[in-house]
Amino acid sequence: MKCLYREWNEPLSLALRAFIIYILNFMLDTKIALKELEKLNNAPQTTERFQKYLWKSWALNEEFKTMGALSFEEKKKMGSVLSEAKTTLTDAYESKERKLSMEGINQKLNEDLIDISLDGKPLDQGSYSVLALVRREIEEVYKWMWFIIDYGHEIVTKYENFESVNIPLTHPATEMHDTIYLKDTDPSGLPLILRTHNSAHQVEDIMKYGVPLKLGSPGRVYRFENMDASHDTMFRYAEWLVIDKNVSIANFKDTMKKILSWILWKATEIRMRPSYFPFVEPGFEIDAQCTICGGKWCSLCKQSWWIELVGAGMVHPNVITNAGLDPKEWSGFARGIGVSRLAALRYGIKDIRYFTNGDLRFAKSFS
Repeated sequence: MKCLYREWNEPLSLALRAFIIYILNFMLDTKIALKELEKLNNAPQTTERFQKYLWKSWALNEEFKTMGALSFEEKKKMGSVLSEAKTTLTDAYESKERKLSMEGINQKLNEDLIDISLDGKPLDQGSYSVLALVRREIEEVYKWMWFIIDYGHEIVTKYENFESVNIPLTHPATEMHDTIYLKDTDPSGLPLILRTHNSAHQVEDIMKYGVPLKLGSPGRVYRFENMDASHDTMFRYAEWLVIDKNVSIANFKDTMKKILSWILWKATEIRMRPSYFPFVEPGFEIDAQCTICGGKWCSLCKQSWWIELVGAGMVHPNVITNAGLDPKEWSGFARGIGVSRLAALRYGIKDIRYFTNGDLRFAKSFS
């Protein structure tokens, strides 16, 4: 630093004297840092030391603010000395870090050497689940029969799920033991629910697409059920809705038999029996003969020979009226099919819980 005194050839101010002390400390820190740098043997340690000496938290950086008390010439000379020393230290650390990083990469490559001439590990090829396959085939049936496909929405109002399809709010199905209620509410303040059937969209779809109408509505539905071999709290359903003039039960029965035979891959014995559903009049339940046990006994049909597949019937006049149509002029039929039970019959699966239990052995057996 004596050469600096001779070069300036002028008295030193108090501020300059103080700053020279900071520079001497800086030079001392620089030498210490360079000596430490020589001892480092891995990149993380180099980064740690770099942050210690050159990061914003370094104490000497705070002293740079004292340069404000120096004259222009003093600032110029002191800034040059500081910048040169800091650049030297920065370059030394970056060079050391690059060197150590490359050594680490080369060592890793030598340890994990890959012989590219060897055959690679085969990748598992994904596939559709059984339920997805059956659902897609049902959608193909929709298209083949020129049906519009509308998935609807799974969260609906109580009016959509019940009142619009002629189910009074006093019906037992509206209670908590059958229907899953949400905390959110509709504009009228009533709680929203998870749809219990795809019929929740009948009135909306008739008004949306107009008549005559052939509509297919596949999707998930939710019910508060005890889970067993043929029931689940969430299951996939597919509904057909036809609205036209002069639609009869004969039309309904013929199309239903053709659909089931196609989806189940064979001519299946079915039966229709009278039943009550608020949204149809008259109503039917359609059963298919159990193809798993032949009526001896299984957990799916419970030794009844038959498995209930479809709830169906002629659309109730009140539903047609709610859609803004004249029930004397328009009629139709609706039916809903459980996709899980269809798949179980088709592939001989005794318990529908296999579809959703996450067992990869079961899933891969159909891929």
